[in-house]
Amino acid sequence: MRSWDLLAAEFNLLRREGVVAGVLLGFMVTVVAAGFVGRVSIDDRRATADAALQEYRQLVESLANQAAAGSDTARSAGAVAFSVLSVPVVKAQTALEALAIGQGDLLADTYFVTARGAYHFLTRTDPDNALRFTVGSFDVAFLVIWVLPLLVIGVLFDVVVGERERGVLALAAVAGASPARFVWHKWCARVLVLGVSCWISIVLAAAVAETSWTATTAWVITGWLLVATVYLLFWAALALWISLRASTTESAAMQCAGAWLLLVVLTPALTNVGASSVVPPPSRVELTAALREATEQADKQIASEREQWFFDHPDIKGEMDRQAYYQTVARSEAGIEQAVAPLLERFADTANDQRRIVGLLKYLSPGTLTFQTLTGLSGTDGRVHAEFRAATTEFHGRWKDFFVTRIERGTALEKEDFARLPLFVSPRLGGGEALVAAVMPMVALLVLVSALLALCTRRLGALAVTGRDRHAPQER
Repeated sequence: MRSWDLLAAEFNLLRREGVVAGVLLGFMVTVVAAGFVGRVSIDDRRATADAALQEYRQLVESLANQAAAGSDTARSAGAVAFSVLSVPVVKAQTALEALAIGQGDLLADTYFVTARGAYHFLTRTDPDNALRFTVGSFDVAFLVIWVLPLLVIGVLFDVVVGERERGVLALAAVAGASPARFVWHKWCARVLVLGVSCWISIVLAAAVAETSWTATTAWVITGWLLVATVYLLFWAALALWISLRASTTESAAMQCAGAWLLLVVLTPALTNVGASSVVPPPSRVELTAALREATEQADKQIASEREQWFFDHPDIKGEMDRQAYYQTVARSEAGIEQAVAPLLERFADTANDQRRIVGLLKYLSPGTLTFQTLTGLSGTDGRVHAEFRAATTEFHGRWKDFFVTRIERGTALEKEDFARLPLFVSPRLGGGEALVAAVMPMVALLVLVSALLALCTRRLGALAVTGRDRHAPQER
């Protein structure tokens, strides 16, 4: 029998069963729904950021007009820097980030920068919905990592042992067909159906989630399809291997379920625990205590400077003048930032160290490996957020210097100064760069797939002419 006839016969069998087609259709609908949910989440965050940017632009325009009219508040660099103006800096949107939320719901994508110390905005990024973060995000990456292996197992767990129990392999051998060739075509037909369904699902979800397509989007969707295909092949090869070795379909089902629990649930959890144990994060209590102590010391310093100022100006009663006051505020903020900066750097260094450890431990689990690769392609694995945080810190230095220099010199703001305010440019992730970063993990997973398929080929070659595996457990 020709190869195409064997494949066509398997396609017809799957069509007549109906269950597989229904399950795959349900999976496709769920994936598209997840893409829509991701788009809504991203659109909500983007709308909030756009509203903040619009409000900031209107405020800057208003202050510029007031400065031209001679308003003391608008012309005071200290008042504008410390009391009136804060600039929202927003992380650039990455291609297909709606498909993999990753750490996007844990890490800030918008900071409100002022001339105060960096601690003022870096420490105000607590999650706003703890329950959602406990449950996890419903996105396409979640369905690919967790649900797709279950579909593969359900379709392929009995591809050999089931046919052996039903006597199909023995009949094929009697008819003069090779049992190994029969199994391979059966396996390939089912993998092809699963692969096409997976590809259609991801493409439709991307079409729903992405409003504008660019060359970067094309690179990223290509990476997504390749990664999902390799991940599917791993589970298909593993299911075939288990089916070859199992004595009954029940045993094959249990072994496949155990493999899913081990590789998708248990090992990733242990990986996260291991990273946190090897590099524990600094204490938030320690950070809060240091911030409180530094603030108290700064307040005492301001009070001391205020008393000294009045001592030097005995003819002035009441409040010290605006320029002298904001000079003391600028110095106190510098003192607080100097005291807290080492702890903030420790938090950033710890996050980087944990990311490197997870980058090594991810090779212990195909699930973790694939998840890290997908989030890396979508720019939600924490790396882009780290670059965004670093760029924000650099921008904060320029923003602070713009005002503090004028405060120290006693220079008033003019209308033209508001047009010269520092601008923030968010770092962007290139599609080619993301795809190159995904090569090594996928090569590692492909090596594992090749090894499994080689073992399966050897095992299938041991099938006797009766259709029974010489190495399979014998019935008593």
